[in-house]
Amino acid sequence: MKHIVIGSVFVLYPLIVFLGLKWIEPTYIALVLIFLACLRFYYSKASINIPFIKVVGINIIILLMLSLFNNSSFLLKLYPVVMSLSFLSIFLYSLAKPPSVITLIASARDKLTINAVEYTKKVTLVWCVFFLINGSISLVTVFLSDEIWAFYNGLVSYVLMGVLFLGEWIVRKRFKKNDQSDYIT
Repeated sequence: MKHIVIGSVFVLYPLIVFLGLKWIEPTYIALVLIFLACLRFYYSKASINIPFIKVVGINIIILLMLSLFNNSSFLLKLYPVVMSLSFLSIFLYSLAKPPSVITLIASARDKLTINAVEYTKKVTLVWCVFFLINGSISLVTVFLSDEIWAFYNGLVSYVLMGVLFLGEWIVRKRFKKNDQSDYIT
């Protein structure tokens, strides 16, 4: 239960920052978020060992500490950018040094065929493109109004991610149905 509560705080991060900045100094928001990020980092128990995934948490804690010491709303608003770039880096690295992130996730659930491994590499590449575009748009919103920043990073980016998940799920169902290749042993 504590994982869900702490995790939902970071899903609601844009809303928390948007509303918090109306009444509270960025330093205090950053302090609370550092505490929650440390709790999340401490309690996270990944069922799948993805290389360098802890780097995402470390990057976020560093960003929040910079915001704390600089009393910077600008740095607080960079959170979605840092998240996207961190995941982009991990996913790209996994393409250069296989297995890819999506291959690791898929192989934890199912036995993969040779074609499935190739498919998961392509899905990893699609996520790389998503993280690059999402991070770029998130960066632009940092320089726009707080309302636009919160709207894109707190709603639009999650909807786009959901559309990508749904689209990939539909394609994967068709792929599995038509895949006749051998299983990897």
